[in-house]
Amino acid sequence: SLILYPFVFVAIKIEGGGPVFITQERIGQGNKIIKMVKFRSMKVNDSGVWPTEEDQRITKVGKFIRKTRIDELPQLWNILKGDISLIGPRPDIIDLGKKLTKEIPYYTIRNLVKPGLSGWAQIKQDVPPHSIEETKVRLTYDLYYVKNRSFLLDFKIALKTIKTLLSRAGK
Repeated sequence: SLILYPFVFVAIKIEGGGPVFITQERIGQGNKIIKMVKFRSMKVNDSGVWPTEEDQRITKVGKFIRKTRIDELPQLWNILKGDISLIGPRPDIIDLGKKLTKEIPYYTIRNLVKPGLSGWAQIKQDVPPHSIEETKVRLTYDLYYVKNRSFLLDFKIALKTIKTLLSRAGK
């Protein structure tokens, strides 16, 4: 995966300049604030809340790195720092997390475990939620993970994630 960094770096710089990486404050385990690192996939100075697939704020390079999930690779640094694990519920952007906490009962239960790079919700839902209703569905998967987490479940999620990444790379 590190071999892709120079290519992505150059592509982002050529397309529009600006920073190659962005950091986003997210809600981690125990509602602790963590700074997540990603490759920039949207135009500079964008909030990044619930973008759609055809969102005009997403750059051409951004569409590719999102589709292939390459934009998430820098989060390996967050794993090394101990902010997140490989498997767990995806951490929310702070403002979005606060909104969802107010609108969805028991939403913060998902923050009892360390967030992850991939999770049960990601392999079941495939695309990020774009509405409260879709987020409620994601929450059911996150709560299932919190209640049933185990080495075997983590292994199953990891295998499915790898399969998904490999199938997208071939498209």
